[in-house]
Amino acid sequence: MKNIILSLITIIVSINSIAQNTFGVLVNTAGGKVNFENKIEIAKKLNVQYVRNAITVDKWEGEDKLYDAYQKAGFKMICNINYGRVAKFDAGRSPVPFPKDTVAYKKTLNEILDKYQPEVIVIENEELVPKYHIGSAQDYLNELTAAITVAHSKGLKITNGGLTNRELLLLVYNDLKNNGKTKEANEFAELTMKGNILDAVKNPGSNPQIDELYRKADTLIKAYRNLPIDFINIHIYEPIKPNQTKTDITPNAIKMMTEYVVKTTGKPVMSNECGTRNNSPELVTAMLQEFLKNNFRYIIWFSGDGEAGAVALNNLDGTLRPNGEAFKNFVAKYKQ
Repeated sequence: MKNIILSLITIIVSINSIAQNTFGVLVNTAGGKVNFENKIEIAKKLNVQYVRNAITVDKWEGEDKLYDAYQKAGFKMICNINYGRVAKFDAGRSPVPFPKDTVAYKKTLNEILDKYQPEVIVIENEELVPKYHIGSAQDYLNELTAAITVAHSKGLKITNGGLTNRELLLLVYNDLKNNGKTKEANEFAELTMKGNILDAVKNPGSNPQIDELYRKADTLIKAYRNLPIDFINIHIYEPIKPNQTKTDITPNAIKMMTEYVVKTTGKPVMSNECGTRNNSPELVTAMLQEFLKNNFRYIIWFSGDGEAGAVALNNLDGTLRPNGEAFKNFVAKYKQ
């Protein structure tokens, strides 16, 4: 009995330790211009210790003004390192190829990480989303492997760009099916999938694009097990099956996706992008509780309107919406 009590105390202390250091925000500019000062003020209002920033390798000129501003304001950094910037952001995407010259890439990355030492480096944004990237799974793995060498040589932690709802749903569905759990796989699909993805799993071979997405995701997740990355980065938005009125999380979906990733890779999970597709304060609270229950090391909330149906925590003038107040109040309980 004494050993059981000690084990429970250890688990509780561990969870509290994670929770105290885990929350952050990405204040996005979609829908209107938000300047440096407003972004910093919004992050402060939300009680977070971490912010997400991005630095572009092929535009590197020795400094990043937003990174400097966040750091001066006392925030800890989760930083995307993107090879290039997606052009024509508002008027159709022009995706960026993964770097082929990894020697030149490592040289510039070395310069960036000599200047800045974020707590976690995130290589690219959503590595399997075609509006952002062109290239094979192996092209991305080559870039990630090069980045790992540089980051770890400087004692820095590193993760992948972020597997999204879409890839995660396909991975969990196929894992259930491949392990003889067809009934559970079909129930999971009906609960979480919509549109072309649901049609594709119901009619195998009918959608080559979805089949290719699954193959790429399967290749990456298996490779991540063997690569010495520090976390597996996943991006989750609720409602997972889009429903503009839902105020609670999709039953067991976050749990199943997280457990699959941990089981397959043997590595802890984090999210440098997550959020809600409606303005429900209850949904924000339910998601944060679920992330903590599933031991997410970092939870960086996307606060911006429009992108992937996301709804921001703040208005453009910097005031918090009711969902932002719910986020702020939840985080306040764990702030050091």
